[in-house]
Amino acid sequence: MTAAYPRDPAQAVAAALAAARASRLNAFIELFPDAEERARALSVEDPRPAPWGLPFAYKDVFATVGRQPTVGAGHGYRWGGERNSVALDRLAAAGAIAIGALNLDPHCYAATGLNPYFGRVLNPVDARFAVGGSSSGSAAAVAAGIVPFALGTDTGGSVRIPAALCGVLGFKPTAGAVGDPGIAPLSPSQDVIGIIARDPALLRAVFAALRDPASMEQHDGPLRVGLPAEWIRTGVDPEVAAVIQSVLRRMTEGGALAAEVALPSLDALNACAGTITSFEASALHRTALVERPDWYPAAVRRRLVAAAEVGRDAYDQALRDREAHRAAVIEGAFAAADVLLCPVIGGPAPRLDGVDDDDVTIAGATTLAFLRFNRPFSLLGLPALALPAGRDRNGMPVGVQIVGRPGADDLVLAIADRFGGPPDRPA
Repeated sequence: MTAAYPRDPAQAVAAALAAARASRLNAFIELFPDAEERARALSVEDPRPAPWGLPFAYKDVFATVGRQPTVGAGHGYRWGGERNSVALDRLAAAGAIAIGALNLDPHCYAATGLNPYFGRVLNPVDARFAVGGSSSGSAAAVAAGIVPFALGTDTGGSVRIPAALCGVLGFKPTAGAVGDPGIAPLSPSQDVIGIIARDPALLRAVFAALRDPASMEQHDGPLRVGLPAEWIRTGVDPEVAAVIQSVLRRMTEGGALAAEVALPSLDALNACAGTITSFEASALHRTALVERPDWYPAAVRRRLVAAAEVGRDAYDQALRDREAHRAAVIEGAFAAADVLLCPVIGGPAPRLDGVDDDDVTIAGATTLAFLRFNRPFSLLGLPALALPAGRDRNGMPVGVQIVGRPGADDLVLAIADRFGGPPDRPA
């Protein structure tokens, strides 16, 4: 168990459910009262390592026996998948207890935390500022201390963005590390199950319980950290750039070696990812968008209408471009570095108080800004960790992103232990 939660699973679950009911963050779509009964079935006399006995919650995109997810949509929408979530089954087998399904941007197709059906999720650090998304409730519930960890999904930053804005850890594994047919898709070739937590050791334990059998990449010698200096010079607010430099300084003082690396242009990577996401999302939602437009808020309808314009030829070219970009990054940047140090979001957290939950213009612009530094690594299938690193001028969290080559999940996670934790905020 973690220090912040009772050692008795039934007590831990009862406390988490009470905190969820008392919370005004709107992080949950549904709570599961039977969680206490499931917790009592665990023997306190025979405890096992974490995540055994711990309450958790999950983004409402995971299917279970007897419950199909809302995917954040209203008017009776339920995803019609035919398989149960492998991830939830593995966590149950490991002794973790799901207490509820979490709120999100509808259909996972935005990154703001705004939801006209279930209401927006509020940032527990300061409710006036964006919480991010689409795994909004997952980050809010963990940052507020309601649960020690939560599951989300990440197609273009949907775990890393809200984790960074809420000041917690958000991990997107290597593509394919956790295969699961029981989650509602957005862009199947990019969708990845992610984990949000406060404690690096717990994050590693949850990933160990979830991952498919795979060999672990070994790392010897000093850690080599690559800094994409051109990305930072041209697209990052000086305040965020200063936080990145403070983390790099901490890493080099801890024995790491730093070097500037070149990456493909952000615009090219985002365009490629956008084409793939658009084509795949349109294929999934084209029929329902016509037959039940009420299942889609205005901002999502707008994106899906635009997505329908992407043709098969453009999609096939984007798939070829993705392979070329992946080869360029692995043979280029990762020849000189073991991990990359990047921003999660290029500027301070924006305020969204006063913005309508179905606002098309601001939701779209905010989403694109949030995706900019995250979507490239989803496109390339690389493991990436949002790491709390500082505060902006408004006292809101600033995160940095640690990115590894395919399969280097354990190395990326180890950095949270070695170099994690925000420095003191400058006076």
